[in-house]
Formats: sequence, structure tokens, C-alpha cells
Amino acid sequence: MIDRDKILVDTSKAHRSRLVAAFVHGPHENRRPVNNNLKRFLGSVVLAAVIGVGCVGFSFVMGHLDGNREEEAITSFRAAQSQNPLQPDGETLIEDPEESGLLIDTETEEFIDPRTGFVVDPETGLAEDPEGNLVDTRTGWYYEPDTGYYTDPESGVTVDPVNLTVVDEDEE
Repeated sequence: MIDRDKILVDTSKAHRSRLVAAFVHGPHENRRPVNNNLKRFLGSVVLAAVIGVGCVGFSFVMGHLDGNREEEAITSFRAAQSQNPLQPDGETLIEDPEESGLLIDTETEEFIDPRTGFVVDPETGLAEDPEGNLVDTRTGWYYEPDTGYYTDPESGVTVDPVNLTVVDEDEE
């Protein structure tokens, strides 16, 4: 059976605890704020914008540095083509009479690169350095006979001499 007194006492107890909580903690609206996640959403948007700007800035700087590196490689390639520092001494080294820019060793009859001192194949104009790389004697750059590209020994940048453009490692 229903005990009406017990129900009345429990109801009064719950009502009293609610009144005490409202008195101690304030009105009902202040005690239960609605969590609408607006602050989280705005924080996420700001964080995404900062990360996006950082990525764009990093990409810009890296592109600028790569562009400068490629420009310096092309300038270096042109400058290397115009150099010829070793001069004939008239006794053991004489200029090639066919004006190839190479020197001839009168003792061994070998063609010598005036810049590096490497022995040069007169037909191709290429010399082999001590590490086995083919070196173009006019530029001092490594020559790749399979592709026809030149590689700067200092920076490692590869240049296509026909177009004077830098070749990416993927295209090789």
C-alpha cells in the first residue's frame, strides 16, 4: 500500500535540498550553464589559421631559398665556362695548336686541363677525376653521359645545359 506520509517526507526533503542549493549556489540558470562549444570552435578556427599561415610562410621561404640556390648554380655554371686559369710555361706545357683551350704535355703528348690538371680525352673534352667522375674541362662540373646534364661539385645542383634550367632529382 501507499504510505502517504513517507512520500510527503521525501518530497519535502527534496524540496528543502533544492531550496538550500539555490540559496547557496545562486539561481538555477547560473548553476547549469549550457555548453554550446562556441569557445572550442573559435579556438579551433584560430589554431587552424595559425597553422595555415605557418605552412604558407614555410613554403614561401623554402621556395625563395631554392630559387636563389638554382639562380646561383646557373650563374656559377656560366662563370665556370669562361675560366681558364692555368697558363702554358713554354717548356713542358704548350697551348694546343688547334686552340681547344687545353695544354699539351710535351713529354707524354697528353692533353691537360689547365684548370684542374687532369688528363683530358681530346675527342670528348672530358677528364676523369681521381674519384672516377667525368669532369667537363671547360666548366669544372661533373658530366653525366647518360642524360647530358651537368652537376655542380660544390652544391650538387644539376643543370640541363640546353635549356639552362635546374633539373630536379626526380627527373634524373
